[in-house]
Amino acid sequence: MFGGFTFLVDPYGLMPDVQIPGVNERRTRAHEDGYRVRTGHRLLTTQAGTIIMGSSRVADGFPRDLPDWPGGWENLGMAGTTAFELARASTLAAQNENIHCVVIGMDLREFGTYPNAHATYWITPLAGGPRLFADIRMLLSPSAFARAMQTFTDNLTGGSDTRWEHAYDEDILRERFEDEISKRYRGYGSYEYDPERVRFLFRGIDALLAEGKQVAVFIHPVHVWQEEAGYRAGVNDQEYALRRDAVAQLNARTPGEAEQPCFDGPALQLWDFGGYQPVSLTAPPDWDGNGPNPWYYVPAHYRPTLGQAVLDRLRGLDRQPPVNADQFGYRLDGETLDTLLAAREARREAWLSSGEEWMEYVTGEFDALDANPPDLEREARHYLNRDNWNQLERDVRQIERD
Repeated sequence: MFGGFTFLVDPYGLMPDVQIPGVNERRTRAHEDGYRVRTGHRLLTTQAGTIIMGSSRVADGFPRDLPDWPGGWENLGMAGTTAFELARASTLAAQNENIHCVVIGMDLREFGTYPNAHATYWITPLAGGPRLFADIRMLLSPSAFARAMQTFTDNLTGGSDTRWEHAYDEDILRERFEDEISKRYRGYGSYEYDPERVRFLFRGIDALLAEGKQVAVFIHPVHVWQEEAGYRAGVNDQEYALRRDAVAQLNARTPGEAEQPCFDGPALQLWDFGGYQPVSLTAPPDWDGNGPNPWYYVPAHYRPTLGQAVLDRLRGLDRQPPVNADQFGYRLDGETLDTLLAAREARREAWLSSGEEWMEYVTGEFDALDANPPDLEREARHYLNRDNWNQLERDVRQIERD
């Protein structure tokens, strides 16, 4: 009965066509686990030729549906995802013959010493083993049952998760920009980069390459308020280390041609859309909500208009500034890396010398934080272990042999 109720309500939307009025017509809690349960299943069942994976920046910042995308498109972002989860997701996507191209968004957070996975990861196909076992784990999970109860109650009473629905209301976005200043500064202050996670992710990507799929990995275009928070908190060296380590993994691979490529160029590509590029230097929202930033909801999360610009850049389509080819998105490889890192420094210096009123304001806020640093966010450090590597190696080698 416990599992049957969860199955009937289907809170994560695994059977979206089954909608029962007053029971689950509205999947009001499908997002509560960061879409992990849904993504784990969709990786195996999607008919889309191209998928995109990554954090909430992907989930919120890219179109959910692109009906004109050749071969079909599906957004499989997972809020708060990690390099560990993305590597595991890659091994699942490799097994789906319908998928031809995989786009993976990443930033520094995925490679920090945070827990490898979120709680509901363990009740999804991402955790490995037969899909039937994942279904049983999900149906008998207390957290899934709780989401089913919430979904049923919301449908019965007309309620919903209002916090989620109003997360990006225009009249509160300036306030959220302001909140991010100290929040990101504190978070970066205790950040620790783990280069092993870069190697882990690219080992998962090997499964995709072995199946002839094209993979485009890109670094997210976050707003300058977030980038400067990291710079002031001292993680810029880690930003560069991430790019250098990713390029080293790129250079260590010589994949064959993709069977059905979506983008010009090699089967494995690495792009950088971060680093004080002009689109990230646009003004924050006005306090009254009447002058929103056209590209960003908040410093860490961008609008689907910018996600579409990323896709257009990957496809080589023409766009107008600030998302044209000369100002937005650069291919990273061994030959371009040093030049692009130097250009990043130059762009930051130019922004600091611009004299713009809002630039002076936010740098003044960071000056105050530098002078009186807030308490740092102290968390336990987590690292990949031998079992993590053994499971990944076993799965990737099986795909490579097949």
